[in-house]
Amino acid sequence: MSETLIEAKEITKEYIRGKREVVMALNDVDLKIPKGKLIMVTGPSGSGKSTLLNVLSGLDKPSAGKILYEDENIAEWDEEKLSRFRQGNVGFIFQNWELVRILTALENIESPLYPLKLKGKEIRTRAISLLKQVGLWDKADNYPDELSGGEQQRIGIARALVGKPRIIFADEPTGNLDVDNAASILRLLKSFTKRDTSILVVTHNEELNKYADQTYRLSNGRFV
Repeated sequence: MSETLIEAKEITKEYIRGKREVVMALNDVDLKIPKGKLIMVTGPSGSGKSTLLNVLSGLDKPSAGKILYEDENIAEWDEEKLSRFRQGNVGFIFQNWELVRILTALENIESPLYPLKLKGKEIRTRAISLLKQVGLWDKADNYPDELSGGEQQRIGIARALVGKPRIIFADEPTGNLDVDNAASILRLLKSFTKRDTSILVVTHNEELNKYADQTYRLSNGRFV
């Protein structure tokens, strides 16, 4: 059995800006994401980090190259198949947390499971378990505006994990947090790799490298 969950081979992504300008967001990128590891991609704003995350997760298609998920090239899949793939295998964590303001902490964690054919009791059990794991059981009935930034990000992490994804894509997950909260979030993410969950973090903060199993630096669409 391969230890690689996702492998990018010679990925290129081009955009057209204006009428004629071609922007090379990714240029011949190779990357392997092993099972149960935290991989970090660092680089300045505009280096291609978010584009890489979007392409690897199937939110966007590469202009050229392959993205192999257990030897299947997801770059060739249509949107319906990609949507099913994301629903069953992928969790997302965002910089701005993207919590639903009218839902409690517990309800926010449950929300990704509503479209699935799961019983309400199973959904509630999973959400409660994760709320306890991220240390916020006492905040179950709080709304996002009643939580600190670090607490909101923990809820975002629990929500990303509730579907039992095989991989989590985290886009600047500590960008709005202070140093202590950022370190706490990375330690929490790292703890979930023990379940064989793979995690890809893209960030401009190179001080977080110590929490990664492997780190890459992206500059002008290429690894350096």
